[in-house]
Amino acid sequence: MLRPTPWLRSLGPLVSADLHRRYAGSALGGLWAILGPALEAAAYFVIFGWILGTARAAPMPYAVLIASGLFPWIWLRESLEGSASVLADNRWIRRSRVPSELLVARLTLAASFRALVGLAVVIGFALISARRPGLLGWIAPLAALVLQAVGTYGLGLLVAPLAPLLPDARPTLASLLTLLTFASPIVYPESLASGAARTLLLANPFTHLLRLYRSPVEPLGASATLLSVSVTLATALGAVALGGAVRRRLWWKARDVL
Repeated sequence: MLRPTPWLRSLGPLVSADLHRRYAGSALGGLWAILGPALEAAAYFVIFGWILGTARAAPMPYAVLIASGLFPWIWLRESLEGSASVLADNRWIRRSRVPSELLVARLTLAASFRALVGLAVVIGFALISARRPGLLGWIAPLAALVLQAVGTYGLGLLVAPLAPLLPDARPTLASLLTLLTFASPIVYPESLASGAARTLLLANPFTHLLRLYRSPVEPLGASATLLSVSVTLATALGAVALGGAVRRRLWWKARDVL
């Protein structure tokens, strides 16, 4: 995990610099942070919502369902794909004392803006439509945001040293992320799954994370909220523990092959 060193204090400026660099030179600048995911969401909306008619089964406006699912997913996907190439893209680290945790944390926080957009859509719709989810309903999305940040950071620590050591790591990661895109209720509501498919869906921690994100619009009961928080928290802490163990064991080997 990140140690309380002077590097931790530099995390904020590094994230800001990364965001400025990412969109430097483009006419729309930082607007691409919203436009890119919005265009992807529009594509899913047309295919699944309009052509395939998935929107009719959604318990909320389909645009809200897409935003609340796809934007957090893009955060996870971009962070893990970035972590897979973070060492190769920063070969200078071999001659530096910069901790690998800092690079992964920078990627995680820089990509988190995606989820903030989705969260704003959900909360905005809940306010406009005068939903009354209760205190838990308003707190749950914020808890989801924090838990996803912790879990994504842990998975990033896991992926970062493995990618340079295993040539098949990156294509395998891309395939797994594609598979998990459709194994999570991101572009379709949970209600469409039944039987064994629903059991598998509920075994997916990302399903519980999305339940928390959507709770202002689709309120959960106290027991359901506790279950989703417990599953998400256990997953996040497990990811950090596993990622930290892999980093300690493989970091030096990964750095040697750069």
